[in-house]
Amino acid sequence: MGIRHTFLAGAVAAALGSGLLTGCAALDSTSDSDGTAVSAGQQALPAGSCGGAVETVRDVEAIIAEPAGCPGAVNTYWAGELGEKWTPPHYISYRDGEIPPIACAEGESDPAAFADNALYCPLDDTIAYSVDFMTELHDLGGPSYPMYVLMHELAHRASALSGRTGVVSRAEENQADCLAGGQARTAADADRLDLGDAVSGVVLFFGLGDNRDRGWFDRETATSDGAHGTSRQRAQAFTFGYLRDNDTCFRLGESPTGSVLF
Repeated sequence: MGIRHTFLAGAVAAALGSGLLTGCAALDSTSDSDGTAVSAGQQALPAGSCGGAVETVRDVEAIIAEPAGCPGAVNTYWAGELGEKWTPPHYISYRDGEIPPIACAEGESDPAAFADNALYCPLDDTIAYSVDFMTELHDLGGPSYPMYVLMHELAHRASALSGRTGVVSRAEENQADCLAGGQARTAADADRLDLGDAVSGVVLFFGLGDNRDRGWFDRETATSDGAHGTSRQRAQAFTFGYLRDNDTCFRLGESPTGSVLF
């Protein structure tokens, strides 16, 4: 299983039949002293300050960065699931054409390896994402798209912190999609997302599905480095997380074939 968890913006565009526009609403962030994402030029949310419904990029930053205790926030969700094992995540943003300053990039000389990408690096417990990729996702599907990508990466972090990573790459990715669905349901229960946002999550992960094993030249298996679920698997995994529970998600991670069938 690879340490990079890559999303292909081109796959989303193909699935939704839409062109990519850039520069509209980038998630360009720096890190506050506690490691949470903060928009450049904006102040971190004070402890106890909680946002509302996710309607803008700023709302995405809020639901990701808010301290544990804020209803629907991801830190609230994971602190409830993992207790003291969960600490505020550290985020690194970069632009396509740059190599992010993370441990997983050491020795890599080709910036293309990180273009249109978001990943969790367990070597230094960091979540890195391309601002250009987040902008593309936002322009395709609104603020919920980059939010779900970050929730997926946060799920990888939670899997690592809990010692329950998937047994093969595709199973690990399906598990993270499922856990993203669980985070989304908690946010919905707190009236920060609506049913339309949930449907957007299903559409997004379907569009991000890895269907390379269907082709003639690249028959990827579930154990291949970086293998993700197929379109059907990813959409179904997210739905399982939204409708069921984390135990279901971790069961997906135990599949040696990367299956989402029970």
